[in-house]
Amino acid sequence: MALIERSAIWPWKGDVPPHLPKPDVMPKAFLLPGDPGRVDKAEKVLSDFQIIGQNREYRMGTGTYNGVLIGICSTGIGGASTEIAMVELAAMGVRYAVRTGGMGALADDLNLGDFLIAGRALANSGVARHYAPEGEFVMAHEEMTKTMNEAREALGLPGRVGTCVTADGYYRAQGRPSTPGGPAYPSVLDDFMARGADGAEMEAEVVFACGGALGMCTSAVMAVHAHRRSNGWLEDYEGTQTNVLRLGAEAASRAVLAGF
Repeated sequence: MALIERSAIWPWKGDVPPHLPKPDVMPKAFLLPGDPGRVDKAEKVLSDFQIIGQNREYRMGTGTYNGVLIGICSTGIGGASTEIAMVELAAMGVRYAVRTGGMGALADDLNLGDFLIAGRALANSGVARHYAPEGEFVMAHEEMTKTMNEAREALGLPGRVGTCVTADGYYRAQGRPSTPGGPAYPSVLDDFMARGADGAEMEAEVVFACGGALGMCTSAVMAVHAHRRSNGWLEDYEGTQTNVLRLGAEAASRAVLAGF
């Protein structure tokens, strides 16, 4: 009788996960963009950068920053695929996870091209409810948030620490119309703002919730790609996205070296 290597409960093949690529040497810290296309941009930030592989929406690479081995793995869009990335990274020994991406700003003092360090997320995502305790907010790791903001200041990048909201969809779930020229749903944004959100995105709460449940140190930095109140859109955000990765790598390397 053949040895059964997988099970429906935990469908790994030995120490190889069912979804993520697995590097030979596993970094302790990972940057987590949503878009697989942004993984290759880490070559501008990390030394000795190499692509490990890709499966579905999960593209992975590794390199060094300040002498620290740093991984980068795309999560895909939204909570469901982000949960998979977080669980499999945690099971492979990752300690530090930094969401790096973009958002639509809601706060008046955030401008296109600014950077929000999310210290917490509104409790909003259905996926996160499976990991986070009941409450109004899901918190990032406090020391990671502090380290991230110190890195932002050291790099001279504009922005601040604040609160994000993670939506489970892109169109109606964020107040947008779902047909060309159709009605928008501004009450969705009004509710987010009334609850204290500075910006809306689609993954950070799940990173925080999974990380908290799995013993990881998590944080998030999002560049302002759009402003939902002024309807502004950052058309060319190539440089901004490079700085998101640079900021994430700076903070992740500091965290690894500090060892908290």
